[in-house]
Amino acid sequence: MFKSRIYLTLVLLSAFSCFACAFNAQRGQAKSEENRQPKIERNSGENNGVSNLPIGAARQTGGTRFKGTIAESRFEMTLRRDRDRVEGSYFYLKSGSANSLKLSGKIDQSGKFTLQEFDAAGKQTGEFSGVWKNEPNEAGATLEGEWRKPKAAEGTMFWANEQMISFSSPAAQINTKTVSESNKPKRFNINVEYPELTGVPKAAGFNALALKLATQPIAGFKKDMLAQTGEDLKYLPEGMNNYMEIGFSVEYADEDLISVNFINSFYTGGAHPNHFYSTLTYDLKNGKELKLAELFKPGTKYLDKIAEYSVADLRSRNDESGESLGLATDMWEEGASPTAENYEAWNITKKGLMITFDPYQVGPYAAGPQTVIVPYAKLKDLARADGALARVAK
Repeated sequence: MFKSRIYLTLVLLSAFSCFACAFNAQRGQAKSEENRQPKIERNSGENNGVSNLPIGAARQTGGTRFKGTIAESRFEMTLRRDRDRVEGSYFYLKSGSANSLKLSGKIDQSGKFTLQEFDAAGKQTGEFSGVWKNEPNEAGATLEGEWRKPKAAEGTMFWANEQMISFSSPAAQINTKTVSESNKPKRFNINVEYPELTGVPKAAGFNALALKLATQPIAGFKKDMLAQTGEDLKYLPEGMNNYMEIGFSVEYADEDLISVNFINSFYTGGAHPNHFYSTLTYDLKNGKELKLAELFKPGTKYLDKIAEYSVADLRSRNDESGESLGLATDMWEEGASPTAENYEAWNITKKGLMITFDPYQVGPYAAGPQTVIVPYAKLKDLARADGALARVAK
Protein backbone atom coordinates (compact mmCIF):
# COMPACT_ATOMS: atom_id res chain seq x y z
CA MET A 1 0.00 0.00 0.00
CA PHE A 2 2.92 2.36 0.57
CA LYS A 3 3.63 2.65 -3.14
CA SER A 4 0.08 3.92 -3.55
CA ARG A 5 0.75 6.73 -1.10
CA ILE A 6 4.07 7.50 -2.81
CA TYR A 7 2.24 7.58 -6.12
CA LEU A 8 -0.44 9.98 -4.91
CA THR A 9 2.25 12.17 -3.38
CA LEU A 10 4.12 12.21 -6.69
CA VAL A 11 0.97 13.19 -8.56
CA LEU A 12 0.23 16.07 -6.20
CA LEU A 13 3.83 17.24 -6.09
CA SER A 14 4.23 16.95 -9.84
CA ALA A 15 1.17 19.10 -10.45
CA PHE A 16 2.32 21.68 -7.91
CA SER A 17 5.82 21.69 -9.35
CA CYS A 18 4.61 22.30 -12.87
CA PHE A 19 2.33 25.20 -12.05
CA ALA A 20 4.78 26.77 -9.59
CA CYS A 21 7.68 26.38 -12.02
CA ALA A 22 9.70 24.87 -9.18
CA PHE A 23 11.06 21.78 -10.85
CA ASN A 24 14.43 23.09 -12.00
CA ALA A 25 15.10 25.18 -8.92
CA GLN A 26 14.50 22.30 -6.50
CA ARG A 27 16.22 19.60 -8.44
CA GLY A 28 19.18 21.78 -9.36
CA GLN A 29 19.93 19.46 -12.26
CA ALA A 30 19.27 21.62 -15.32
CA LYS A 31 22.63 21.52 -17.07
CA SER A 32 21.75 23.58 -20.11
CA GLU A 33 18.96 25.48 -21.78
CA GLU A 34 20.18 24.42 -25.19
CA ASN A 35 19.17 21.47 -27.28
CA ARG A 36 21.81 18.86 -26.49
CA GLN A 37 22.28 15.19 -25.76
CA PRO A 38 21.78 14.08 -22.12
CA LYS A 39 24.91 14.12 -20.02
CA ILE A 40 25.65 10.83 -18.28
CA GLU A 41 27.54 11.42 -15.05
CA ARG A 42 30.13 8.69 -14.55
CA ASN A 43 32.53 10.15 -11.99
CA SER A 44 31.76 10.65 -8.33
CA GLY A 45 31.87 14.25 -7.14
CA GLU A 46 30.28 16.73 -4.79
CA ASN A 47 28.09 18.59 -7.23
CA ASN A 48 27.48 16.36 -10.21
CA GLY A 49 24.30 14.67 -9.02
CA VAL A 50 26.10 11.39 -8.28
CA SER A 51 26.14 10.18 -4.70
CA ASN A 52 29.61 9.78 -3.24
CA LEU A 53 28.40 7.55 -0.42
CA PRO A 54 27.42 4.24 -2.01
CA ILE A 55 24.09 2.81 -0.97
CA GLY A 56 25.73 -0.43 0.10
CA ALA A 57 27.97 1.31 2.62
CA ALA A 58 25.17 1.76 5.16
CA ARG A 59 24.77 -1.94 5.84
CA GLN A 60 28.47 -2.32 6.59
CA THR A 61 28.34 0.53 9.14
CA GLY A 62 25.30 -0.80 10.96
CA GLY A 63 22.72 1.57 9.50
CA THR A 64 19.56 1.20 7.47
CA ARG A 65 19.76 2.87 4.08
CA PHE A 66 16.84 4.77 2.55
CA LYS A 67 16.20 6.56 -0.75
CA GLY A 68 13.48 9.16 -0.89
CA THR A 69 12.10 12.53 -1.91
CA ILE A 70 11.33 15.83 -0.20
CA ALA A 71 9.14 17.66 -2.70
CA GLU A 72 11.08 17.01 -5.95
CA SER A 73 14.50 16.79 -4.26
CA ARG A 74 15.92 13.27 -4.09
CA PHE A 75 17.93 12.22 -1.05
CA GLU A 76 19.73 9.24 0.49
CA MET A 77 19.60 8.64 4.23
CA THR A 78 21.27 6.34 6.75
CA LEU A 79 19.57 5.74 10.12
CA ARG A 80 20.56 3.71 13.20
CA ARG A 81 17.96 2.80 15.81
CA ASP A 82 18.84 2.14 19.47
CA ARG A 83 15.77 1.71 21.67
CA ASP A 84 14.02 5.11 21.62
CA ARG A 85 16.90 6.92 19.92
CA VAL A 86 17.55 7.24 16.20
CA GLU A 87 20.69 8.80 14.71
CA GLY A 88 22.12 9.16 11.25
CA SER A 89 22.68 11.47 8.32
CA TYR A 90 21.35 12.29 4.88
CA PHE A 91 22.29 14.21 1.76
CA TYR A 92 20.63 15.43 -1.40
CA LEU A 93 21.77 13.79 -4.61
CA LYS A 94 22.19 17.19 -6.24
CA SER A 95 24.68 18.19 -3.50
CA GLY A 96 26.55 14.94 -2.92
CA SER A 97 27.49 13.13 0.30
CA ALA A 98 30.22 15.69 1.08
CA ASN A 99 27.36 17.95 2.13
CA SER A 100 25.68 15.48 4.47
CA LEU A 101 23.47 16.74 7.30
CA LYS A 102 23.50 15.09 10.72
CA LEU A 103 20.27 13.62 12.12
CA SER A 104 19.37 13.02 15.75
CA GLY A 105 16.04 12.32 17.43
CA LYS A 106 13.59 9.93 19.06
CA ILE A 107 11.31 7.12 17.94
CA ASP A 108 8.54 5.36 19.89
CA GLN A 109 7.31 1.77 19.80
CA SER A 110 4.73 2.55 17.13
CA GLY A 111 7.43 3.93 14.83
CA LYS A 112 6.58 7.61 15.18
CA PHE A 113 9.75 9.69 15.12
CA THR A 114 11.14 13.19 15.13
CA LEU A 115 14.58 13.93 13.74
CA GLN A 116 16.41 17.22 13.99
CA GLU A 117 18.93 17.95 11.25
CA PHE A 118 22.14 19.90 11.74
CA ASP A 119 24.74 21.27 9.37
CA ALA A 120 28.52 20.88 9.73
CA ALA A 121 28.66 23.88 12.08
CA GLY A 122 26.06 22.35 14.40
CA LYS A 123 23.25 24.71 13.44
CA GLN A 124 19.78 23.17 13.21
CA THR A 125 18.55 23.44 9.63
CA GLY A 126 15.36 21.39 9.69
CA GLU A 127 13.27 18.68 11.29
CA PHE A 128 11.63 15.47 10.10
CA SER A 129 8.49 14.11 11.75
CA GLY A 130 6.89 10.93 10.52
CA VAL A 131 6.39 7.21 10.86
CA TRP A 132 8.80 4.32 10.32
CA LYS A 133 6.69 1.43 9.04
CA ASN A 134 7.11 -2.15 7.91
CA GLU A 135 4.42 -2.72 5.33
CA PRO A 136 3.54 -6.35 4.47
CA ASN A 137 3.77 -5.75 0.72
CA GLU A 138 6.99 -3.74 0.71
CA ALA A 139 10.44 -5.33 0.59
CA GLY A 140 11.72 -3.28 3.54
CA ALA A 141 10.92 -0.43 5.88
CA THR A 142 9.30 2.80 4.74
CA LEU A 143 9.38 6.36 6.06
CA GLU A 144 6.78 9.01 5.43
CA GLY A 145 5.85 12.31 7.02
CA GLU A 146 6.77 15.97 6.93
CA TRP A 147 9.98 17.99 6.79
CA ARG A 148 10.05 21.62 7.84
CA LYS A 149 12.49 24.41 8.50
CA PRO A 150 13.02 25.47 12.13
CA LYS A 151 10.04 27.49 13.43
CA ALA A 152 8.26 27.21 10.07
CA ALA A 153 4.47 27.12 10.23
CA GLU A 154 4.15 24.67 7.36
CA GLY A 155 6.21 21.76 6.15
CA THR A 156 6.81 19.65 3.05
CA MET A 157 5.81 16.03 2.57
CA PHE A 158 8.54 13.40 2.30
CA TRP A 159 8.75 9.67 1.75
CA ALA A 160 11.55 7.11 1.60
CA ASN A 161 11.95 3.36 1.29
CA GLU A 162 14.66 1.03 2.53
CA GLN A 163 17.30 -0.24 0.15
CA MET A 164 17.49 -3.99 0.81
CA ILE A 165 21.22 -4.59 0.53
CA SER A 166 23.07 -7.41 2.28
CA PHE A 167 26.62 -7.30 0.96
CA SER A 168 29.14 -9.17 3.08
CA SER A 169 32.16 -7.51 1.49
CA PRO A 170 33.02 -3.82 2.10
CA ALA A 171 34.16 -3.65 -1.52
CA ALA A 172 30.63 -4.30 -2.83
CA GLN A 173 28.77 -1.03 -3.33
CA ILE A 174 25.92 0.49 -5.30
CA ASN A 175 26.31 4.05 -6.56
CA THR A 176 23.48 6.25 -7.82
CA LYS A 177 24.26 7.65 -11.26
CA THR A 178 22.24 10.33 -13.01
CA VAL A 179 21.30 11.63 -16.43
CA SER A 180 19.79 15.10 -16.63
CA GLU A 181 18.77 17.57 -19.30
CA SER A 182 16.63 20.70 -19.55
CA ASN A 183 15.40 22.37 -22.73
CA LYS A 184 13.91 25.82 -22.20
CA PRO A 185 12.62 26.55 -25.75
CA LYS A 186 10.80 23.21 -25.95
CA ARG A 187 9.91 23.27 -22.25
CA PHE A 188 10.90 19.82 -21.07
CA ASN A 189 13.10 18.26 -18.39
CA ILE A 190 14.76 14.86 -18.10
CA ASN A 191 16.01 13.45 -14.79
CA VAL A 192 17.05 9.80 -14.63
CA GLU A 193 18.71 7.76 -11.87
CA TYR A 194 20.18 4.30 -12.26
CA PRO A 195 22.36 1.99 -10.13
CA GLU A 196 25.98 1.14 -10.82
CA LEU A 197 27.41 -1.85 -8.96
CA THR A 198 31.10 -2.09 -8.04
CA GLY A 199 33.26 -4.55 -6.12
CA VAL A 200 31.34 -7.63 -7.27
CA PRO A 201 32.48 -10.12 -9.95
CA LYS A 202 30.42 -10.00 -13.16
CA ALA A 203 28.90 -6.63 -12.22
CA ALA A 204 29.57 -5.30 -15.73
CA GLY A 205 26.66 -7.24 -17.21
CA PHE A 206 24.24 -5.88 -14.64
CA ASN A 207 25.54 -2.33 -15.03
CA ALA A 208 25.06 -2.43 -18.79
CA LEU A 209 21.47 -3.65 -18.49
CA ALA A 210 20.60 -1.16 -15.73
CA LEU A 211 21.96 1.73 -17.79
CA LYS A 212 20.03 0.57 -20.86
CA LEU A 213 16.76 0.04 -18.98
CA ALA A 214 16.91 3.46 -17.33
CA THR A 215 18.05 5.51 -20.32
CA GLN A 216 16.36 3.76 -23.25
CA PRO A 217 13.14 5.82 -22.95
CA ILE A 218 15.08 9.10 -23.31
CA ALA A 219 15.37 8.97 -27.10
CA GLY A 220 11.65 8.55 -27.72
CA PHE A 221 10.71 11.20 -25.19
CA LYS A 222 13.18 13.71 -26.65
CA LYS A 223 12.01 13.02 -30.18
CA ASP A 224 8.42 13.80 -29.22
CA MET A 225 9.38 16.90 -27.26
CA LEU A 226 11.63 18.34 -29.97
CA ALA A 227 8.87 17.80 -32.53
CA GLN A 228 6.56 20.15 -30.62
CA THR A 229 5.55 23.23 -32.55
CA GLY A 230 4.85 26.68 -31.19
CA GLU A 231 1.17 25.88 -31.54
CA ASP A 232 1.60 22.72 -29.44
CA LEU A 233 3.33 24.63 -26.67
CA LYS A 234 0.45 27.11 -26.45
CA TYR A 235 -1.61 24.35 -24.83
CA LEU A 236 0.99 23.90 -22.07
CA PRO A 237 0.08 26.28 -19.23
CA GLU A 238 2.56 29.04 -18.47
CA GLY A 239 5.23 27.95 -16.00
CA MET A 240 4.58 24.29 -16.70
CA ASN A 241 7.08 21.88 -18.30
CA ASN A 242 6.74 18.39 -19.69
CA TYR A 243 9.09 15.95 -18.02
CA MET A 244 10.47 12.43 -17.78
CA GLU A 245 11.75 11.13 -14.43
CA ILE A 246 13.11 7.66 -13.69
CA GLY A 247 14.21 6.49 -10.25
CA PHE A 248 15.00 3.11 -8.75
CA SER A 249 14.78 1.09 -5.56
CA VAL A 250 16.98 -1.88 -4.62
CA GLU A 251 14.56 -4.58 -3.47
CA TYR A 252 17.31 -7.17 -2.87
CA ALA A 253 21.06 -7.32 -3.28
CA ASP A 254 23.90 -9.59 -2.18
CA GLU A 255 27.06 -10.79 -3.92
CA ASP A 256 25.10 -13.42 -5.86
CA LEU A 257 21.89 -11.63 -6.82
CA ILE A 258 20.50 -8.14 -7.30
CA SER A 259 16.86 -7.14 -7.97
CA VAL A 260 15.96 -3.53 -8.81
CA ASN A 261 12.62 -1.79 -9.38
CA PHE A 262 12.52 1.29 -11.64
CA ILE A 263 9.67 3.83 -11.48
CA ASN A 264 9.12 5.71 -14.72
CA SER A 265 7.17 8.98 -14.49
CA PHE A 266 6.14 11.09 -17.48
CA TYR A 267 4.14 14.24 -18.04
CA THR A 268 3.32 15.18 -21.65
CA GLY A 269 0.13 17.09 -21.16
CA GLY A 270 -3.27 16.13 -19.81
CA ALA A 271 -4.77 16.04 -16.34
CA HIS A 272 -2.01 14.10 -14.61
CA PRO A 273 1.36 12.39 -15.03
CA ASN A 274 1.65 8.76 -16.10
CA HIS A 275 3.68 6.12 -14.28
CA PHE A 276 4.86 2.60 -14.98
CA TYR A 277 7.36 0.19 -13.45
CA SER A 278 10.14 -1.85 -15.00
CA THR A 279 12.34 -4.33 -13.16
CA LEU A 280 15.73 -6.01 -13.45
CA THR A 281 16.81 -9.13 -11.56
CA TYR A 282 20.34 -10.26 -12.29
CA ASP A 283 22.18 -13.45 -11.31
CA LEU A 284 25.64 -12.12 -10.43
CA LYS A 285 26.95 -15.60 -9.73
CA ASN A 286 26.29 -16.76 -13.28
CA GLY A 287 26.40 -13.38 -15.02
CA LYS A 288 22.92 -13.24 -16.57
CA GLU A 289 19.53 -11.57 -16.29
CA LEU A 290 16.85 -13.82 -14.80
CA LYS A 291 13.45 -14.34 -16.38
CA LEU A 292 10.43 -15.20 -14.25
CA ALA A 293 10.04 -18.64 -15.80
CA GLU A 294 13.62 -19.53 -14.80
CA LEU A 295 12.69 -19.37 -11.12
CA PHE A 296 10.33 -22.34 -11.44
CA LYS A 297 10.42 -25.98 -12.43
CA PRO A 298 9.69 -26.59 -16.11
CA GLY A 299 6.04 -27.31 -16.86
CA THR A 300 4.65 -25.89 -13.61
CA LYS A 301 1.69 -23.49 -13.68
CA TYR A 302 3.52 -20.85 -11.69
CA LEU A 303 1.55 -17.94 -13.20
CA ASP A 304 -1.71 -19.49 -12.06
CA LYS A 305 -0.38 -19.78 -8.51
CA ILE A 306 0.99 -16.23 -8.45
CA ALA A 307 -2.20 -14.79 -9.95
CA GLU A 308 -4.43 -16.71 -7.52
CA TYR A 309 -2.61 -15.27 -4.52
CA SER A 310 -2.35 -11.77 -6.03
CA VAL A 311 -6.05 -11.51 -6.90
CA ALA A 312 -7.14 -12.65 -3.44
CA ASP A 313 -4.76 -10.18 -1.79
CA LEU A 314 -5.80 -7.25 -3.99
CA ARG A 315 -9.51 -7.86 -3.51
CA SER A 316 -9.08 -7.83 0.27
CA ARG A 317 -7.67 -4.29 0.35
CA ASN A 318 -9.64 -1.40 1.81
CA ASP A 319 -9.04 2.32 2.10
CA GLU A 320 -8.55 4.11 5.40
CA SER A 321 -12.31 4.33 5.94
CA GLY A 322 -12.69 0.57 5.51
CA GLU A 323 -14.28 0.76 2.06
CA SER A 324 -13.09 -1.67 -0.60
CA LEU A 325 -10.63 -0.22 -3.09
CA GLY A 326 -12.27 -2.28 -5.82
CA LEU A 327 -8.98 -3.81 -6.92
CA ALA A 328 -8.80 -6.71 -9.39
CA THR A 329 -12.61 -6.82 -9.67
CA ASP A 330 -15.03 -6.19 -12.51
CA MET A 331 -13.28 -4.14 -15.19
CA TRP A 332 -9.88 -4.53 -13.44
CA GLU A 333 -9.89 -8.33 -13.21
CA GLU A 334 -8.10 -8.80 -16.53
CA GLY A 335 -5.06 -6.89 -15.25
CA ALA A 336 -4.30 -9.63 -12.72
CA SER A 337 -5.10 -12.65 -14.89
CA PRO A 338 -2.28 -15.24 -15.21
CA THR A 339 -0.46 -13.90 -18.27
CA ALA A 340 3.24 -13.18 -18.65
CA GLU A 341 2.47 -9.58 -19.62
CA ASN A 342 0.58 -8.90 -16.37
CA TYR A 343 3.43 -10.24 -14.25
CA GLU A 344 6.48 -8.88 -16.03
CA ALA A 345 7.25 -6.34 -13.26
CA TRP A 346 8.57 -8.61 -10.51
CA ASN A 347 11.34 -8.58 -7.92
CA ILE A 348 12.92 -11.01 -5.55
CA THR A 349 12.77 -9.83 -1.94
CA LYS A 350 13.57 -11.34 1.45
CA LYS A 351 9.85 -11.77 2.12
CA GLY A 352 8.87 -13.38 -1.16
CA LEU A 353 8.25 -12.70 -4.84
CA MET A 354 7.07 -9.10 -5.24
CA ILE A 355 4.74 -8.19 -8.12
CA THR A 356 4.17 -4.55 -9.06
CA PHE A 357 1.00 -3.55 -10.90
CA ASP A 358 0.96 -0.21 -12.74
CA PRO A 359 -1.77 2.41 -12.25
CA TYR A 360 -4.91 1.44 -14.17
CA GLN A 361 -3.82 -2.22 -14.29
CA VAL A 362 -5.76 -3.62 -11.34
CA GLY A 363 -7.64 -0.53 -10.17
CA PRO A 364 -8.45 3.11 -10.94
CA TYR A 365 -5.73 5.71 -11.39
CA ALA A 366 -6.50 7.22 -7.97
CA ALA A 367 -5.62 3.91 -6.29
CA GLY A 368 -2.14 4.13 -7.72
CA PRO A 369 0.28 1.24 -8.30
CA GLN A 370 -0.10 -1.84 -6.14
CA THR A 371 2.48 -4.33 -4.92
CA VAL A 372 1.83 -7.89 -3.82
CA ILE A 373 4.46 -10.06 -2.16
CA VAL A 374 3.79 -13.76 -2.64
CA PRO A 375 5.41 -15.61 0.31
CA TYR A 376 8.01 -18.20 -0.60
CA ALA A 377 6.01 -20.83 1.28
CA LYS A 378 3.28 -20.47 -1.35
CA LEU A 379 5.78 -21.12 -4.16
CA LYS A 380 7.99 -23.74 -2.53
CA ASP A 381 6.61 -26.71 -4.45
CA LEU A 382 6.96 -24.89 -7.79
CA ALA A 383 10.36 -23.26 -7.36
CA ARG A 384 13.50 -24.76 -8.81
CA ALA A 385 15.56 -26.40 -6.08
CA ASP A 386 18.73 -24.79 -7.49
CA GLY A 387 17.09 -21.51 -8.40
CA ALA A 388 17.16 -17.97 -7.02
CA LEU A 389 13.92 -18.29 -5.03
CA ALA A 390 15.16 -21.32 -3.14
CA ARG A 391 18.49 -19.62 -2.48
CA VAL A 392 16.98 -16.43 -1.05
CA ALA A 393 14.28 -18.27 0.91
CA LYS A 394 16.86 -20.17 2.99
